[in-house]
Amino acid sequence: MHPSRTLTALACLALISPVALGQNAGGVRALAELSLEDLMRVEVVSASRGSDRLGDVAAPVFVITRDDILRTGVRSLPEALRLAPGVDVARLSGARWAVGVRGDAGRFSNKLQVLVDGRSIYSPLFSGVMWETQRVPLADIERIEIIRGPAGAVWGANAVNGVINIITRRAQDSLGQQVDVEAGSEGAMVLHGSRSTGSAEAGAWRLYAQVDGTGRSSAPDGSDANDASLVSTAGLRFDRDVDAHTQLTAQAQLMHSRVDDTRLRPVVTPPYSLQSPTTQTIDRVHAHGTLTHRLHAHSQLTLSGLVAVESGEELGSQSVNSQIADLEVSHAFQPIGSVHQITWGLGARLYQDHNETQGIGKFDPARRRMTDWRLFGQDRWVGFDDRLSIVGGLRLDHTFFAGTRSQPSLAVAWKQTPDMTLWSSLSRAIRVPSRGEEDADVAVAVVPPGVAGNPLPILLRSGADQPTVVESVRALQAGLRNRLNEQLAFDATLFRQVYDPLGFRAPTPLNPQLVMAQTPYIDATLGRAPGRASATGLELSSDWRPLPSLRQQLSYTWLRTEVPDSQVGRGGALVQSPRHLLTLRLSYDVSPLLSVDAWARYTSERGTDTLAAGYIPARKVLDLSARWSVARNTVLSARAYNLGGPRRVEIQPDIGYSKPVNVSPGLGVRVEIRH
Repeated sequence: MHPSRTLTALACLALISPVALGQNAGGVRALAELSLEDLMRVEVVSASRGSDRLGDVAAPVFVITRDDILRTGVRSLPEALRLAPGVDVARLSGARWAVGVRGDAGRFSNKLQVLVDGRSIYSPLFSGVMWETQRVPLADIERIEIIRGPAGAVWGANAVNGVINIITRRAQDSLGQQVDVEAGSEGAMVLHGSRSTGSAEAGAWRLYAQVDGTGRSSAPDGSDANDASLVSTAGLRFDRDVDAHTQLTAQAQLMHSRVDDTRLRPVVTPPYSLQSPTTQTIDRVHAHGTLTHRLHAHSQLTLSGLVAVESGEELGSQSVNSQIADLEVSHAFQPIGSVHQITWGLGARLYQDHNETQGIGKFDPARRRMTDWRLFGQDRWVGFDDRLSIVGGLRLDHTFFAGTRSQPSLAVAWKQTPDMTLWSSLSRAIRVPSRGEEDADVAVAVVPPGVAGNPLPILLRSGADQPTVVESVRALQAGLRNRLNEQLAFDATLFRQVYDPLGFRAPTPLNPQLVMAQTPYIDATLGRAPGRASATGLELSSDWRPLPSLRQQLSYTWLRTEVPDSQVGRGGALVQSPRHLLTLRLSYDVSPLLSVDAWARYTSERGTDTLAAGYIPARKVLDLSARWSVARNTVLSARAYNLGGPRRVEIQPDIGYSKPVNVSPGLGVRVEIRH
């Protein structure tokens, strides 16, 4: 057994042992415990890096609470993200997911900045988030804050379509022991254990370990999709109030993941492509800490740092070793006698890696060291008896491939009444190319004999983008957030985003050169060509609580993407974005010990050409879940998901990545024991 998996399994057993003897765990939380007024007063930190009430934020922010995650019974982070309006989530394979905000859902979610307690998990190597290699135990999540739309002025490059900030619970808020055991269809399983002790003043610790996995799915042709996964994690969190003015948080995690896959590889014999089984393994350890010190009543200094080491391999294709170090300092203050609240800061990141490829293909250079820096500032002016706020921000990001780029924003919010806020914003954000886009040279296809006068089959290799494309978006947004009464609240956002430039797949090879190696090949650029596109949309959500024990949440998103006719076939995930997303969730407390939820989702078709390879018909599914407090220390959950939907593909994988898999109805049960 792999050393990290052994460590995780032993940690789980150590954490589980005292839990089984517990007698005082909490039961099912009642809906009435968090009113609409309380929800509007929830403090969010992702919109401005400060603490703002949800009802006052001049941005389309949605909060997924810990209670939402527990009641719905979801078993992975991408599934939980479906709870938010405007977030498009589709399963690519057993552990792989496509996640997009305002469209553009794809394998790597390359226009989405994802954070865990403010730590970015965006990959500099592949430009995006590899969801199958990221693990935050759902039991440890306090809430998930989602900002739809550009947020580059606050969170920097790659926050083009949105930001997802996963915020975990403080150690002192989860004292005691806990174990969760889950089993489900297609070999899905989760074993999680945690133990928290201490106090805020003396220091509180939470130790956790988790093993989770999925079995193999079936491909549309009935064959084995070879997409089983097994991920092991172990970690800790430490929180301490050093004194009345200083707080310290430190976190560390060790992870090992193994994910099977089937890649489409070009070969120089008929049929000129081969489905090749492979396995992706990644080992990662990271440590992240934050020190906050209040200088005086209206001034706070924050210092954060990150160190991460990763080693990964895709069998028969690539191996990589990488290291990241990041340091940031920020200062938030309000000048005495002023109505301005100013936040500024700076930071730097060092990334280095060593890539080796097997077979035909390479990273050139194989080793790369990249140093990035950032400088940001924001001014929030509040006036007219705190009813009007104007927030201006600017961030400068210097990255290895894109140089120095600016990302400005301006937002205005007006509190018409204490329960109604009107807001509007104008912003710009960028996505910088990844090392894989700039330095990779890999085999992509075989030109069959007879094409373009070629007498023999010949391999086609793709080099780096020429020129480098730094994608940019400008967005105009306007919204209304209103709590009509104690039972009903709604949120509406209208937006238009213009991408200029946006990278489109190049229509033909650029600068082809014949290389007479042992296996002759054509070396050419098949990267991205700059173009222009736009997305216009409307996002609506409502929260209705006609009874203390009954809650109805409804959300609808309409999205229209516009791409030049000449680029439609190369528009990728943006063109395939569904026009309509609709969700309806009903939550009901049958008794103080039993709650049930019904969650219906509708996703319209992906693409408009029914004959195109990426076209996916519309899909309607229903999830049912129940939580029952069977004892003071034990909660039993059951879930039935994807009901009513046919066994078929939810989204086509990117070219060359993975086999398409059928997404089927399934069942899952979970036992939660707390002490």
